[in-house]
Order: sequence, then C-alpha cells, then structure tokens
Amino acid sequence: MASLVHCAAAVPAGDNLVIGTVAGDATVVVRDIQDPAHARNLCTFDAAALAPQFVSASTVAYETSDNQIATANLSGGTATVLATYTSGFDAGQYAFSPDGRSLTYLDNNNWRLVGPSGNRVLATLPAAPGRGISPDEDDSFLSFSPDGQYIAYFQTFHTGGSGATAPDQVRRASDGSLVYSTSGVTMAVWASLPSRLFFRDGPGNVRRWDASAGATSMTSLHWVRPHQSPDGRWIAYVYKAAGGLGAIGFYSVQANSVSRTLPAGRSGARFLTNDLVWYFGERACSTCFGGQPTPTGVTYIYSIAGASEITSRLSSVSDVWPKVTAPAL
Repeated sequence: MASLVHCAAAVPAGDNLVIGTVAGDATVVVRDIQDPAHARNLCTFDAAALAPQFVSASTVAYETSDNQIATANLSGGTATVLATYTSGFDAGQYAFSPDGRSLTYLDNNNWRLVGPSGNRVLATLPAAPGRGISPDEDDSFLSFSPDGQYIAYFQTFHTGGSGATAPDQVRRASDGSLVYSTSGVTMAVWASLPSRLFFRDGPGNVRRWDASAGATSMTSLHWVRPHQSPDGRWIAYVYKAAGGLGAIGFYSVQANSVSRTLPAGRSGARFLTNDLVWYFGERACSTCFGGQPTPTGVTYIYSIAGASEITSRLSSVSDVWPKVTAPAL
C-alpha cells in the first residue's frame, strides 16, 4: 500500500513534533516545533489520509476512506494496514499504546485490540441510538494509559449496558480483562504516572480512578474536552464563561487545584509541550447550530510558566510528539 505521508526532510531524533495545519494552508503537516521561533514543516499528508496521529517519533498512523487503519514510516517506504473496520457511529476511532506495539479501535459496536496475540474483541456494546449531540456533555474517549498498562473507553453514546458492556470501561492492556466499569460519566482523560484516569459526571463532580484505590472523588469542576500535559502534571480543559463563551482552565494533578486564563473566547486546548498550550479563539454566534460559539480564525499559544499568551501560526493541532515524558509522580 502506497504511503499517504511524504517527507522532504529527515525528522530529527528527540525533537518536539506536531501534526496539524499552518495558517493559510489546509495541508496537514508534520511540523518540528523544537525551536518555536524557527518551526518548520518536515512532512505532508495527502488529503486522503484521515485522522492522523503519531505512533512514535518516526512512525505515523492514519485512516483511509475505505475504513482502513494504516501506519507509515516517516523515512519513506510503503504503508502497512493494521485493521479494517465496519462503518457505524463512532467507528474508526483508534489509539496506539505508548510503545506503539498495540492498537485499539472501534469497529461499529465492537471495541477491538490488535496486539501480539492477534486481533480480538474486547467488548460488544449496545448500538448507539439516533439522537442529537450535546457538545458540552457528550464525548467519546479511547486511549491507552501513559504507562501502557490499561486501556480506557469512556463514552456517552453506546449506553444501556453494564459490567462488560458498560459505556465506561477500563481494561488491562495485557489480556483485555475488565478492571473497572461505570456509567453516567463523561469527559475522561489519563494523567500522571502511575496512570490515573480522571472523569466527571453531569453536574461536574470530578473523580479519579487508579488500580490501587479505585474511584475517588476529587473536586467539583464542569470541564469540557480535557487534555493532559506530556509529563502528566496538568490537565487543560474548557469551561463556560459568562455569555456562554469558552475559556481555558488548568487542573493541577498533584495539587487537585485549578487555575484559569483570561480572557474568555478560547477553546480546544491541546498541549504542545509540558508548558505550552495551543487553543483557538471563538466568538458568540446566535445563528450557529444550537447557538454554539464559532471560531474567530485566530489561534493562540499560552505559557503556563510565563502566564502569557501569543498568537500562533498553527491553525489546527491533531497530535503531538512526545505524548508522554513523565517520570513517576
């Protein structure tokens, strides 16, 4: 299979990389941001490469229009198809283990794991009913833990089951066994090492799960679309400010405390490094779907250490490498 990613320059070992787009160009690229003042594009993806993400510093993955999940090496060569999925709601969502050796993905109502023992079904969930979607409450989170020991699938669409068919599950990556399940929660995110999973219920009560303590109540925080820093110390999230506009907040994993940026009109936070956070500007829009805010076309980068914000040339961010840099916390 021909690769859908093309690199004009070698990818420097150890550099901080981003998959995204740059202002003024819709082409998805691999961009080296090790030196932010002299960031440069290294590779480009064909338009047919969908949902790209990093597998490692030298390998990327993407989907194709005929429902294949493939990997390609950034040094050239052909692509390798790892899985093919059946179309359906949420189908095709996928994630790789931190070591890149295992793949988990959604195949219509089946949650699957591809690893050394082959391709197998972890769970078959109830079909997702036809209904509207609430951007601030509905979510589908599929991810390996930062230490690679667990896989979480927390979502609000395939509901009605319990135990092995519950909408929210944590399974052991080594054998696929169920270690925790619940329901009625949303907006999950892994953080910290040893790995801990954070999620909230509808009112905004944040809980934390880990293998030793189980689920523990943490704080009251109605976060939306949380993302963790590579070192696992911070979770960036969106919250609704006055007037319904989004704003960016930061949750300290170690201190169980929150801090916020100003002004409102910010959304879609993604960590670029342990300190730098990318997000886009938004404005009110009474004629948009559900009265939801709409992007302004301006994006930003915020420094946690410097408590400062600058405009960014990155118009979108899909993934970042490295994804995990944490020592044990």
